[in-house]
Amino acid sequence: MSTFNARITMPAEAKAGEIIEIRVLVRHPMDRGGQVDAEGRIVPRKILNRLTVTYAGEPVFRFDMHTGISANPFVSFTTRALETGDLHFEWREDGGAVFTRTARLVVT
Repeated sequence: MSTFNARITMPAEAKAGEIIEIRVLVRHPMDRGGQVDAEGRIVPRKILNRLTVTYAGEPVFRFDMHTGISANPFVSFTTRALETGDLHFEWREDGGAVFTRTARLVVT
């Protein structure tokens, strides 16, 4: 299993209509593969290939990643605070692994 840890930084509260910044730092090796391990086997590629974010059930951000993305990728984006709800973050990794995190935004 891959090493995975995500740090999501965003305001806990926002006024209705306010534009908020969401920053995400992921701890992941983003292994491009192709090298040979100690036993002489070729290491397969294992990268996060997509981050999808939904807010109150609606998609607000999608980021497709490729081998040119460095280890521990950082992403920053904005969205408008419309209603109190969860932001659901989903990362997909080569090989089918899926990692999720949720952050709550309270709109006043």
